[in-house]
Amino acid sequence: MVGRSRRKNQLGVFGKAMLLVNLLAVAAMLLSYLAPVINPYTFWPVAFFGIAYLPLLIVNLFFIVYWAVRKWRYAGISLLVILLGWGTLNKHIGFNAKVPASVVDSPDTAHIRLLTYNVHFFRPFEQENTELTILEEAMELMDSVSPDVICVQEYYTRQKGRYRMAKEFERKIGTYHHYFFPAAENDYEAYGMAIFSRYPIVASGHLPAHEFGVNRVIYADLDKGGQIFRVYNVHLRSFGFQKEDYDFIKSPSKTIERDAASTRRIGSRLKHAFGARGAQAEALRAHSSACKTPYIIAGDFNDTPLSYAVNQVSSGLQNAFSQKGRGWGVTYNGDFPNFQIDYILASPEFEVLHYQIVKEKLSDHYPVWADLRL
Repeated sequence: MVGRSRRKNQLGVFGKAMLLVNLLAVAAMLLSYLAPVINPYTFWPVAFFGIAYLPLLIVNLFFIVYWAVRKWRYAGISLLVILLGWGTLNKHIGFNAKVPASVVDSPDTAHIRLLTYNVHFFRPFEQENTELTILEEAMELMDSVSPDVICVQEYYTRQKGRYRMAKEFERKIGTYHHYFFPAAENDYEAYGMAIFSRYPIVASGHLPAHEFGVNRVIYADLDKGGQIFRVYNVHLRSFGFQKEDYDFIKSPSKTIERDAASTRRIGSRLKHAFGARGAQAEALRAHSSACKTPYIIAGDFNDTPLSYAVNQVSSGLQNAFSQKGRGWGVTYNGDFPNFQIDYILASPEFEVLHYQIVKEKLSDHYPVWADLRL
């Protein structure tokens, strides 16, 4: 009887292999929890574990189910590591109620409704020609939300004529005040970052361009009935993937040599982007911490909630998704695995009332909006 009981409790070769894989998944998930606090310039590999949080979560959930059926006592291994990161889970999944349709359609004018949207130059992500094919739909989508303030990344405008976008925003959405800072321009066209507002802009500026390269952080101080607050519009360093990188992600080649070369190239892009975003986030943090008024930081961070860049900027601030979000917080819908990379953060003087991701696939980002009370 004793020998039979011992054999029953033994895992066997396959069971031991599964336990080893489970322990590796747990170790990887613990490393992912370190990603927000370790600067990628100090030790960049940990950033990869941060971006892998979702697949690591799925793997550990699988092991909970597996061991619950096979050897229930081992289910606690993955369950414990998930519970240890419960705060991290809340940054990715919102457990709040759905925003009522009446609130969406009829915003309270006493509150501030801010929308952030990476419009990808008003073109679909993989479009090769320069026609502004999603312009009308994007404008209608933004207007349907009735925002008081709009932060636009990858903004495009013609210098005059039909596609002078400031006039389009004024005519179609009623945002009569704007601040635009170009990343590049000529006599015909320009692109960069823009803030549109129904409130007067009393001051504006941008963080030093040399710290951000082609990416930018701009800000505008707005006057809402005598209350001054600042809005930062953020676009941190992207991964810089090229068409060949997306092609490889969607369909890896069939040769080891080409796969290895593509993997090294993508890994290099990820490494440099993690480091650059960390430095940009520190610069933004230093600037916003010196702000003398209440402020909101919104835009495209190009990084997940479990990242050094997002943690640097959001520390001490209210994350609108964490406060009022619902479901899995996906804001990016391009070819790279879909994550939450667009954020609305507010200083403690604000109260977050509502938050919503608008799941309309025009650009490679979804627009995101929040209602805030100052």
